[in-house]
Amino acid sequence: MSNFTKQDLERESQSELGQGHMCTNNIHPHHLKIYRIKKIDGKAQQHWELFSLWLATAEDVANGDAEREDEVLNLSSIEIEFCPFCGTQLGQ
Repeated sequence: MSNFTKQDLERESQSELGQGHMCTNNIHPHHLKIYRIKKIDGKAQQHWELFSLWLATAEDVANGDAEREDEVLNLSSIEIEFCPFCGTQLGQ
């Protein structure tokens, strides 16, 4: 499994991440991550985001879709107020 860290996600998203919500109902914890956002491009923030992170596998490399394993294939995020997995309201 990938060694993609919180710091890697900060670098890729150009965000400073705070507290994470690690939900046991999330069946894809390596792909879907929830963090409180502290800064985006150096500007202060106070909201939570759900990140969808997909990294290249050996099969992606073999198919020519990536140059190396664990390369970021797709990273997107959406601002949320509640955990989509357990319904917990995420505090400020």
